[in-house]
Amino acid sequence: MTHILSADIGGTTCKLGIFDRSLNIEEKWEISTNKTGEGILENIYDSFVVHLNRKDIDIKNIIGMGIGVPGPIDFENGIVNGAVNLNWTGNIEVRKHMQQYFDGPIYVDNDANVATLGEKFKGAGQNESDVVCMTLGTGVGGGIVSNGELIHGHNGSGAEIGHFLVDQKKRFQCNCGMKGCLETVASATGVINLVHHYYPNINMKSSIHDLITGKNVTAKDVFDAAKSGDEFSLFIIDKVAGYIAYAASVVSVMTNPKYIIIGGGVSKAGDILIQFIKKHYEKMTFKPAQDGTNIVVAQLGNDAGIIGAAGLIKTYVIEKENE
Repeated sequence: MTHILSADIGGTTCKLGIFDRSLNIEEKWEISTNKTGEGILENIYDSFVVHLNRKDIDIKNIIGMGIGVPGPIDFENGIVNGAVNLNWTGNIEVRKHMQQYFDGPIYVDNDANVATLGEKFKGAGQNESDVVCMTLGTGVGGGIVSNGELIHGHNGSGAEIGHFLVDQKKRFQCNCGMKGCLETVASATGVINLVHHYYPNINMKSSIHDLITGKNVTAKDVFDAAKSGDEFSLFIIDKVAGYIAYAASVVSVMTNPKYIIIGGGVSKAGDILIQFIKKHYEKMTFKPAQDGTNIVVAQLGNDAGIIGAAGLIKTYVIEKENE
């Protein structure tokens, strides 16, 4: 058997791929996600069949299928416990459903976990066995690879880094129902929370004053202004970086990763954000736990998910066979 099938299911598109055993992409493509939530898995399988036939690959030569889904996962059983972005409610037995069409190994995991696995194998994680990824987008996702395998926990809630309590004042509401989560102060939404919290009460001028007072400011505006030396924007980035560094510090003394990878839209701020994070991290982290740990920006972009979904098969099928 020579190939892996991979799917990264998103609310707008499903990214699909055919990989070799070494996780090299042989072909990748996208299909639209049915907004009603109906037929998504059938559409994925039908698309796989079309592309396998086109490449003259027998499905009997497929090692396994990896699937990333934007929702909480019962990893052991391949069940998604609801996925709001897909209009899936209740427990969706993804593995069982796909086994109607494909009787080989099927592994299903959360999209942040598979993105972490992608960065571990082919991106900023440099194929190290201990890697952490924080995905800073509209929310904050995360994944932890320890001793070569993803951490899931007993009910799938492991590595929910976005829900670390980092804002002890609990100023902003999180979508999870709690206050003070990392997501409320380090996501794109979190950046704006801090902007509107501090700007009326702090004596700093800003080149984006009109955007802030007009309630039109975005996280990108803040980072762009910071790169130009805007005093208030630099102040905000310093605050954001401090919260991220705190979460990274906690993870460091728990799993001691070789790489802490910062991904997602907020990470496009690049070096300026990373340097601020490092400054705080070095001051607050247990010295032996930070020695040799690198804080870096994610490298794979939109390919992280499909590479990581294929990486599920490499981790839990191919590498197990080689043990």
